[in-house]
Amino acid sequence: MDDQSKAAFASASDIAKQLITLASGILALEVTFAKNVMDAKLDHTAKYLLSGSWILLLLSIVAGVWSLLALTGSLGQGETLTPKTIYGSNIRIPTFFQIVLFLGGLALSVWFGIRGLK
Repeated sequence: MDDQSKAAFASASDIAKQLITLASGILALEVTFAKNVMDAKLDHTAKYLLSGSWILLLLSIVAGVWSLLALTGSLGQGETLTPKTIYGSNIRIPTFFQIVLFLGGLALSVWFGIRGLK
């Protein structure tokens, strides 16, 4: 494998790990303060925003693990890897889901926070 392919796989792996870490941190922070937030007598919309955020962030973590497994599977094949291997559907699909789910969970968290400021 050439240096460009190695760098591409390392970068993709690092991005997946960073998003897993961010999603886990946000989820842990929200769950830690959930009791304080829930005692505030939230309306149904706020509860849906918070629970939707948790679900999307959890699914983002799952997609991130899927993405890392796909990267490992591609590297573990006995075939010669090319720079185009990183763009295979086995890697693109879970990575796409991880990013979209993370952004969705983050957006719901921000929306929940903005609603709380009113």
